[in-house]
Amino acid sequence: MSLWSRIVRLLQGEARSQIERLDNPAASVDAAYRAQLEIVDEVRRHLVELLTARKRLEMQLGTYERSGAPREAVDLFRAEIEDLRGREDTLAKAAEELRRRGDALRAERDITRARVAAAKAGIAAHGAIAGISTEHAEIRTLLDDARERTLSLQARAAALAELVDLDANAEQRALGAGQHAHVEATVDREMLARPPE
Repeated sequence: MSLWSRIVRLLQGEARSQIERLDNPAASVDAAYRAQLEIVDEVRRHLVELLTARKRLEMQLGTYERSGAPREAVDLFRAEIEDLRGREDTLAKAAEELRRRGDALRAERDITRARVAAAKAGIAAHGAIAGISTEHAEIRTLLDDARERTLSLQARAAALAELVDLDANAEQRALGAGQHAHVEATVDREMLARPPE
């Protein structure tokens, strides 16, 4: 893999990381926490280096004293070692403060993650509710349409039944009128055919 393709991949990864941080605030706090841990690790590494340098100087001081060095030179050596101890203490306090800040960032990261998770869950729930409301409205529209068509069909059936009844009544009346006329004609014939009394 060429150097150029490595640089491009690195930049693309960083760009994706930046976009993710915009979408996810927890990622931003997470990145800050990782940066804080890196600083704490660096300070501790320097503290170990300083402690190691002081221990070497103390061992050299012992050798220097046994070699019969002048008292003034030994005192200067000891002052230098004490100066290193003071720097160690300062660096140790700074490391402890950075560790406390790291702990605070970790707590903030956890809280932010929980808040983001809660917000996403709320969005999902409200989205589902909105979806249900939309589906409910669609179902209500379909039911209203079905009721309307059912009422229309019932009205049509009632109208057809009424027409059939009217037609049947008209036939019966026509039959009844025809039978009445037939009965009258039959009665008339019978009366004519009967001898007068």
